[in-house]
Amino acid sequence: MQCLFCKEEIIDGAIKCKHCGSMIGDAPLPRTAGQADFAALFGNAARIWKENLADLVLLTLVFMLVVWVPIANIGFIAGYARSLFKVARGQGKARVGDLFDAWDCFGNLFLFFLINLIIAVVLHAVPFFGSLASIALGFVVLPGAFLIIDKGTGTIDAYKWCFETIQADFANWLLAYVAGNVIIFGGVVALFIGIIFTAPLGQLIFIQQYERMKPDGKPGF
Repeated sequence: MQCLFCKEEIIDGAIKCKHCGSMIGDAPLPRTAGQADFAALFGNAARIWKENLADLVLLTLVFMLVVWVPIANIGFIAGYARSLFKVARGQGKARVGDLFDAWDCFGNLFLFFLINLIIAVVLHAVPFFGSLASIALGFVVLPGAFLIIDKGTGTIDAYKWCFETIQADFANWLLAYVAGNVIIFGGVVALFIGIIFTAPLGQLIFIQQYERMKPDGKPGF
């Protein structure tokens, strides 16, 4: 059988996935073949966050200090995401050093972000509707950023997968995007320092959805 969250093969009847650490026995089965219960996804993200809170807070604190460095921040973003991938998959603890160890995908991720930035600037030139379209753009391209960071996928393939995966599971991607951003924004409101607690939880929600939908195979799928 396959894990409901990371899609890796596990023993039939397993209670816990040996790959990502998800509690299979406690998670309800998907309502359909393509749509999982978002409550289970959220609960799994919250469990991982709680079990690794101290390491995640330290990682996020250092990330917030270095992410302001222009250009290089692309690499730090990739390192932060990969550290959370590692934790979500039960492959180790979040380490500050992870932030500086993801330069292999820098080129593709930089190009991806640059294209999205240009599109967003153009959209903002349109009064009101441009801002709404810019928000929608963030939602649409989020999966592609994770794919580049996780698998080193090329920019064009990342865009293609963005549209394919959102079309296949629009409701859960939207729920993950809204819930994750609301949680992260809550940390900003809490005198900003709260973001070191809320940012990893928000990102883990995104990652749990990505783990469910990620393409199989090697980069370029």
